Amino acid sequence: MFYLLLAVACSVILGFIFKLYARYRVDSFQAIIVNYFVCVLCGWVHMGRFPVGQSDFSKPWMPYALILGVVFVSGFNGAALTVRYFGVTISQIMQKMSILITVPFAILAHAESSNAGKIAGFLMALVAIVLVNLPVRKKEKTGTAPSSGKLIWIPLITWMLAGIIEVLFIEVQKKQLADVGDPSFICTVFGTAGLIGLGIATAGWISKRITFSWRNIVGGIILGIPNYGSMLFMLLALGSGLEGSFVFPVANVGVILFTTIGAVWLFHERLSGINWIGIFLAVASIVLISL
Repeated sequence: MFYLLLAVACSVILGFIFKLYARYRVDSFQAIIVNYFVCVLCGWVHMGRFPVGQSDFSKPWMPYALILGVVFVSGFNGAALTVRYFGVTISQIMQKMSILITVPFAILAHAESSNAGKIAGFLMALVAIVLVNLPVRKKEKTGTAPSSGKLIWIPLITWMLAGIIEVLFIEVQKKQLADVGDPSFICTVFGTAGLIGLGIATAGWISKRITFSWRNIVGGIILGIPNYGSMLFMLLALGSGLEGSFVFPVANVGVILFTTIGAVWLFHERLSGINWIGIFLAVASIVLISL
């Protein structure tokens, strides 16, 4: 449980950092790229050696690490855009509703426990997703989403990619492909994501479509440390013997609760009555699913 609490704390911090990017005019895409290389550096310090070696390319987890690296680039940028247009609370809720993908997978593919509470939780979570996104066109909605609501696909894509990431982590844990005490796996994920992002950014710099700024470097450094912690502690929590269908729901309800409190208190986000109902249902659904 200790690792789970640390993973929750790091995830909450990530959401708040994304919120601050807009305030300090940090380009989230460039900062996210830097963040991945900072994560690799954290792994280097943690392990006392460069975390990715030639021998790792023959490890059974390597295909999963490469796929996760690709998904990470899209998923993290989706989360940043969701914070920008819909607010940090909605962003975290959509990411944490990934349990609608994760838990069925854990039950069907790996025969984890299921009961009536989990089924009721799934139905409640579906309603929650609709309610936290429904009032996009209303003035009290936080963020800068257009009144047309045409960007509603952003939080939905964020939700889907978060689910894919968790499914792949469960696969690695269930098949015992990676040693939870060895950060080489997650550092390879981060390194792959960083290299892909750097290639895209380089093309953007050459074509003048994006502009380099040192503030993006600083933003990436600040983001990278808790990002490394969130992945490492989640992997350690999964390796401690807890079921994935328990770890993710419990972690997600903690992130939603603390993110909501922080968003309202620190950033003065204004949530509509429908938003609050959706948040309540999201928390209740996660509790039911974790029983």
